[in-house]
Amino acid sequence: MLNKNARRIAAALSALLMGAASAAIAQTQDDPIVVTAARPEQVQGFVDNFAADAQGADQLPRWDREICMSVAGMPVRQAQFLIDRVAQRAAAVGLQPGGPGCRPNVAIYVTSSDSFARTLFDQDRSLFAYRPETNIHTLGQGALDDFLDTQRPVRWWHIARTMSADGIALSGDASSGGISNAPVARSSGSRISASTREDLTQAIVIIDARRVAGAQMTALADYVAMVTLVQINPAAAASGYPTIMSLFNGSEVNQQAPSELTTWDTAFLSGLYSANRSPATAQMHRRDIARRMSGDGAS
Repeated sequence: MLNKNARRIAAALSALLMGAASAAIAQTQDDPIVVTAARPEQVQGFVDNFAADAQGADQLPRWDREICMSVAGMPVRQAQFLIDRVAQRAAAVGLQPGGPGCRPNVAIYVTSSDSFARTLFDQDRSLFAYRPETNIHTLGQGALDDFLDTQRPVRWWHIARTMSADGIALSGDASSGGISNAPVARSSGSRISASTREDLTQAIVIIDARRVAGAQMTALADYVAMVTLVQINPAAAASGYPTIMSLFNGSEVNQQAPSELTTWDTAFLSGLYSANRSPATAQMHRRDIARRMSGDGAS
């Protein structure tokens, strides 16, 4: 539950929410956004800086078809605005936002408690894929400890699952009913692909109501969209890049940050969601995304 001060902050944002545009974003994979006037090494540096690949995975994970969001701890109007904004950004890269009654795979919590993440973990460790499981990937124990104990305005945790290149769930044991299949590289013309891909299956986002005070709601919602749709490296340095990820300087709101996703951000999202999903290595995946961001990777 938000405390009284956080509720006053939320109420003060109400006028902004009511006036915000709710029209769906028209950008699609068929009309990609491209970063111009940037050197290839700058674009590659952006991808390498922000994209985080899960431990033991050969590709960067992404959502497959549908995301379904739930928001707890925020007044209804603000929560609906947040859901709609993330859904618009998801639709722009070809994802289907879940309808009423869908089963949430993105849980967003707004809280004023420094111990909320740890409490959530103690109540149900399975939400974080704490116990190692074949073909289930996260950023690892060190990243989990950081998520649980490091206070930030916004924190995020993703779980990915290894699938076949055709989208069939894999298991490590054929007797379990799944397909037992180790990643195998295969040639496809001049490219090398793997027999697997990484699908995001769950995300947890925790918003600290006190530390985000002062941020415009549109900017906060796009920040949440970015860290929901991509497994962003929480230690990435945003300085030097035109990105919504510069919204916070440590625990402080950066008033000079963009007020919405930038061209670099949308090009990054477009690049990830249009890139080859089954490259042989994560580095090949990063290069493919960077080429598409620069308008030189479509095929």
